[in-house]
Amino acid sequence: MNAVDLARLQFAVTATLHFLFVALTLGLVTVVALTQTRALSAKDPALRATRMRRVRFWGGLYVINYALGIISGLTQEFQFGLNWSGLSHVMGNIVGAPIAVESVAAFFLESTFLGLWAFGFNRVSARAHAALIWGVALTAYASTFWIMVVNGFMQKPVGYEMRDGTAFATDWGAILTNGATWYAMLHIAGAVVLLAGLFMAAVSAYHLRRDGDIDFFRPTLVQGSVLAGCGALVAAVAGAVQLTNLKGHQPEKYATLMGETGAQLDRVRATAEASYGSGDWMPPSWVGVASVLMLVIGIVLVPLAWIPATAARGNPPDGSFARRGFRMRLPGVLLPLGFLAIICGWLSREVGRQPWMVTGELTVREAVADVSPGGMLASFLVFTVVLTTLAVVDWVLISRYARLGPDAGLLGDTGLFPDATERGTLQEDDQSSLPADVHHSY
Repeated sequence: MNAVDLARLQFAVTATLHFLFVALTLGLVTVVALTQTRALSAKDPALRATRMRRVRFWGGLYVINYALGIISGLTQEFQFGLNWSGLSHVMGNIVGAPIAVESVAAFFLESTFLGLWAFGFNRVSARAHAALIWGVALTAYASTFWIMVVNGFMQKPVGYEMRDGTAFATDWGAILTNGATWYAMLHIAGAVVLLAGLFMAAVSAYHLRRDGDIDFFRPTLVQGSVLAGCGALVAAVAGAVQLTNLKGHQPEKYATLMGETGAQLDRVRATAEASYGSGDWMPPSWVGVASVLMLVIGIVLVPLAWIPATAARGNPPDGSFARRGFRMRLPGVLLPLGFLAIICGWLSREVGRQPWMVTGELTVREAVADVSPGGMLASFLVFTVVLTTLAVVDWVLISRYARLGPDAGLLGDTGLFPDATERGTLQEDDQSSLPADVHHSY
């Protein structure tokens, strides 16, 4: 493999692993913010404490994923300088500003809010504490937006002009309102809510199958299923809109994803050669397979994501939720499919742009840095080992903490929550039948 192939493979591995951290982080912070808002709205202290147990539990899982995901994000920043200096030289005037804003204004603000929130249990007022987690959520989405501004420009460059081989922004309004950015943001928002919902449902079903803390996990099974179902619908609609718009600014990708052949494909090839000169301007055909797999999984998840909620209806005749086998095991099957769909979607978007780094302006070969194959291989191995290790450690810690249950104590003080006797006497809406759960769910 040459340096270009190694650089592409390195970025593919790091971007994919990092995006898995990002997807779960965005989804979980949304869950935690909504859950804490519900807790704040409760007038009864015991009811508020019960809901804050959920904030503590899901917030602990979120903090683990966020902490380990930070390092994976830093490797992305390093690679622009290490491997893709051509992108900085040609497009730096445009891509540099959003990345700087993301790093300084969004990322550091997000980390600050998160630190204050994580160590602020019982140390700041309830309203201020809830405001902090909303600050975390909003800056997390703001961080994603600025990254997608860069990515949207690379997919569909707008609002710029080339001067002596260097791009200069002429209309920041067009860059910030780029359709390739906003449709993708909506699609990502649906996907991360889907993933968080599947994660909630899978963890809740795990405990319910073992009849552990039923009053805690039965409503979260419902809430997770509802979130996953809503997220699946949003992701599907936004994905369909994105696919329709591809035909205008990325006809080569559209033809590949749609599996066009014969005269249709020949016309696309001829148009590309007329615009860019002789050569193969079509992305690899296997991207179409990834796109189809994502589409199939999405279609499957739209109806199936709602099913686990029905397992929480009423009390089982024998007192054990384990008897509701299929519906209780379904979330554990759907969760890996959610991760796989996200990976396939990312591959469709990024590899589908090949051979362009910036569509129509800068190829991948022109963007790669002047690094020897040996140096590129060394950095590829280092980054791959580091990120794979982080992913394994992250999943081990999350799995362990999720199995320990809501009172493992990762976040907050034990005095924040009522004791076991008080919890057992709570007449919370979440302990009633499914209709009440649905009424109080997100």
